[in-house]
Amino acid sequence: MAVLGQDRVGRRWVLGAIAGLAVAGAAPIAASAGETFRQEVAALLRRRRPTLKFSLPADPETIDVKAGGNTLQVYLGNLQRQIGDDRGAPRERQILEFFDRVSAVAPADGGGRRTWAQARANLRIQIVPIEYRQQATGLIVRDLTGKVVIAYAHDQGQRYALVTQDDLKSWGVGADAVHAAALAGLAAASTKLPVTAKRSADRRGAYATIATNDGYDAARLLVPSVRQKLRKALGSDRVIVAIPNRDFLVAWTPDFSARADFAAKAGEDSRSRSHPLTDELFVVDANGVRIATATERAEQRRI
Repeated sequence: MAVLGQDRVGRRWVLGAIAGLAVAGAAPIAASAGETFRQEVAALLRRRRPTLKFSLPADPETIDVKAGGNTLQVYLGNLQRQIGDDRGAPRERQILEFFDRVSAVAPADGGGRRTWAQARANLRIQIVPIEYRQQATGLIVRDLTGKVVIAYAHDQGQRYALVTQDDLKSWGVGADAVHAAALAGLAAASTKLPVTAKRSADRRGAYATIATNDGYDAARLLVPSVRQKLRKALGSDRVIVAIPNRDFLVAWTPDFSARADFAAKAGEDSRSRSHPLTDELFVVDANGVRIATATERAEQRRI
């Protein structure tokens, strides 16, 4: 699995921040005249997801997706409504992310998930958009905020599959056991994670980023040892954290001079980057992690 250097990704995001100081509606916009929405989707998948196996059944509003030995019938009406009048890259991104979510639910390697003993070591805690609840039948989730929920990933190297009710039945365990194993799994995978603070130019506060690009950077917000690293590196008992997309976490001290720009950039990235999550801000302190209050959000968005 490719890993990008933290400093390189972090600097790129910071420069952008300071410079800026998946689910029946709208008429589809076809990729070209005369094409149906399903044809548009199929053409995009063939071009951008060539390994995804799918077929077009008689119902023009559905696509059958083959994943992990299963065939999933996907209704396109909700996706079409969700996209609305978007065009170009944003439209394609929404379609691709929808089908990425669909394929993530089905196991890519059923044999690797056959028993609890085999699966538990590869479980990772994950944060996903709350829409996954409606788009992925049987998904195991736990509440986090009004925009994102906690899910559980069975890591398979080049990809992961999200844990479902069928997995619990196969393994003979409950959701609490999966939660504990997934949290421990990501903690173990984060043992050697470097967290280095950088001071602002005027020495007012500091920030740190996590961007390993392994698919779990935002989810590390939920790992106690990572939260401790953030607080220690930043030299503050209380830090503000944003997780705009799956592969990025940024934290800063409450008095950071560029906090308003960072909060704004996090909001922008949550709407424009791949695997978007939330524009919400979190507070990490000795008690754990919580969503920022309205007063705290206002303070962080104020120069």
